[in-house]
Amino acid sequence: MITLKNISKSFGGLQAVRNVSIEIKKGTITGLIGPNGAGKTTLFNIIAGFYKADSGSIALDNEDISGLRSDELFEKGLLRTFQIAHEFENLTVRENLMMVPSHQTGENIVNTWLFAKRLPCS
Repeated sequence: MITLKNISKSFGGLQAVRNVSIEIKKGTITGLIGPNGAGKTTLFNIIAGFYKADSGSIALDNEDISGLRSDELFEKGLLRTFQIAHEFENLTVRENLMMVPSHQTGENIVNTWLFAKRLPCS
Protein backbone atom coordinates (compact mmCIF):
# COMPACT_ATOMS: atom_id res chain seq x y z
CA MET A 1 0.00 0.00 0.00
CA ILE A 2 1.20 3.49 -0.86
CA THR A 3 -0.11 6.37 1.23
CA LEU A 4 0.43 10.02 0.35
CA LYS A 5 -0.49 12.65 2.93
CA ASN A 6 -0.65 16.35 2.08
CA ILE A 7 2.04 16.24 -0.63
CA SER A 8 2.94 19.66 -2.02
CA LYS A 9 5.60 20.80 -4.46
CA SER A 10 6.41 24.24 -5.88
CA PHE A 11 8.87 25.35 -8.51
CA GLY A 12 9.62 28.97 -7.75
CA GLY A 13 6.25 30.70 -7.68
CA LEU A 14 4.44 27.82 -9.46
CA GLN A 15 2.49 25.46 -7.19
CA ALA A 16 2.66 22.19 -9.17
CA VAL A 17 1.10 19.91 -6.52
CA ARG A 18 -0.95 21.10 -3.55
CA ASN A 19 -1.96 18.98 -0.54
CA VAL A 20 -2.48 15.68 -2.39
CA SER A 21 -3.58 12.80 -0.19
CA ILE A 22 -4.33 9.35 -1.57
CA GLU A 23 -4.14 5.73 -0.50
CA ILE A 24 -3.41 3.05 -3.10
CA LYS A 25 -4.08 -0.46 -1.84
CA LYS A 26 -2.04 -3.48 -2.86
CA GLY A 27 -3.46 -5.38 -5.83
CA THR A 28 -5.50 -2.46 -7.13
CA ILE A 29 -5.13 -0.47 -10.30
CA THR A 30 -5.38 3.26 -9.75
CA GLY A 31 -5.44 5.96 -12.39
CA LEU A 32 -4.52 9.60 -12.10
CA ILE A 33 -6.20 11.86 -14.61
CA GLY A 34 -6.18 15.56 -15.26
CA PRO A 35 -5.36 18.14 -17.90
CA ASN A 36 -1.85 19.02 -19.03
CA GLY A 37 -0.14 21.02 -16.31
CA ALA A 38 -2.23 19.58 -13.48
CA GLY A 39 0.82 18.11 -11.70
CA LYS A 40 0.41 14.41 -12.52
CA THR A 41 3.98 13.87 -13.67
CA THR A 42 5.34 15.94 -10.80
CA LEU A 43 3.43 13.74 -8.35
CA PHE A 44 4.82 10.57 -9.96
CA ASN A 45 8.32 12.06 -9.82
CA ILE A 46 7.89 12.77 -6.10
CA ILE A 47 6.67 9.24 -5.38
CA ALA A 48 9.54 7.78 -7.46
CA GLY A 49 12.17 9.83 -5.62
CA PHE A 50 13.16 12.07 -8.54
CA TYR A 51 11.81 15.17 -6.75
CA LYS A 52 11.55 15.84 -3.05
CA ALA A 53 8.18 17.11 -1.81
CA ASP A 54 8.15 20.51 -0.12
CA SER A 55 5.76 19.11 2.47
CA GLY A 56 3.79 15.99 3.25
CA SER A 57 4.73 12.34 3.63
CA ILE A 58 4.79 9.13 1.61
CA ALA A 59 4.54 5.65 3.12
CA LEU A 60 5.04 2.26 1.49
CA ASP A 61 3.46 -0.53 3.53
CA ASN A 62 3.38 1.81 6.55
CA GLU A 63 7.11 2.63 6.26
CA ASP A 64 7.93 6.29 5.73
CA ILE A 65 9.76 6.60 2.42
CA SER A 66 9.54 10.39 2.13
CA GLY A 67 12.66 11.82 0.54
CA LEU A 68 14.29 8.51 -0.35
CA ARG A 69 16.26 8.44 -3.60
CA SER A 70 15.02 6.38 -6.53
CA ASP A 71 17.75 3.74 -6.02
CA GLU A 72 16.72 3.34 -2.37
CA LEU A 73 13.07 2.98 -3.42
CA PHE A 74 14.08 0.37 -6.01
CA GLU A 75 15.57 -1.75 -3.21
CA LYS A 76 12.17 -1.60 -1.48
CA GLY A 77 10.40 -2.75 -4.66
CA LEU A 78 9.12 0.64 -5.82
CA LEU A 79 10.20 1.97 -9.18
CA ARG A 80 8.90 4.19 -11.90
CA THR A 81 8.24 2.97 -15.40
CA PHE A 82 7.52 5.17 -18.35
CA GLN A 83 4.77 5.05 -20.96
CA ILE A 84 7.10 3.96 -23.73
CA ALA A 85 8.91 1.01 -22.25
CA HIS A 86 11.76 -0.44 -24.25
CA GLU A 87 14.80 -2.56 -23.67
CA PHE A 88 18.31 -1.38 -23.07
CA GLU A 89 19.79 -1.72 -26.55
CA ASN A 90 23.33 -2.42 -25.37
CA LEU A 91 22.31 -5.29 -23.08
CA THR A 92 21.54 -8.89 -23.94
CA VAL A 93 18.03 -10.27 -23.45
CA ARG A 94 19.21 -11.96 -20.27
CA GLU A 95 20.75 -8.74 -18.95
CA ASN A 96 17.53 -6.84 -19.72
CA LEU A 97 15.53 -9.42 -17.78
CA MET A 98 17.94 -9.12 -14.87
CA MET A 99 17.02 -5.42 -14.55
CA VAL A 100 13.66 -6.42 -13.03
CA PRO A 101 13.58 -6.31 -9.21
CA SER A 102 13.51 -9.69 -7.52
CA HIS A 103 10.49 -11.14 -5.70
CA GLN A 104 7.93 -9.98 -8.27
CA THR A 105 5.62 -12.89 -8.97
CA GLY A 106 4.58 -11.61 -12.38
CA GLU A 107 8.15 -11.16 -13.56
CA ASN A 108 8.97 -14.85 -13.31
CA ILE A 109 8.06 -16.56 -16.58
CA VAL A 110 7.17 -19.86 -14.87
CA ASN A 111 4.81 -18.07 -12.47
CA THR A 112 3.27 -16.15 -15.35
CA TRP A 113 2.43 -19.36 -17.20
CA LEU A 114 1.58 -21.70 -14.34
CA PHE A 115 0.30 -19.46 -11.56
CA ALA A 116 -1.48 -16.62 -13.37
CA LYS A 117 -4.21 -16.41 -10.71
CA ARG A 118 -1.61 -15.34 -8.14
CA LEU A 119 -0.81 -12.22 -10.14
CA PRO A 120 -2.49 -8.97 -9.02
CA CYS A 121 -3.88 -8.31 -12.50
CA SER A 122 -5.60 -11.70 -12.94
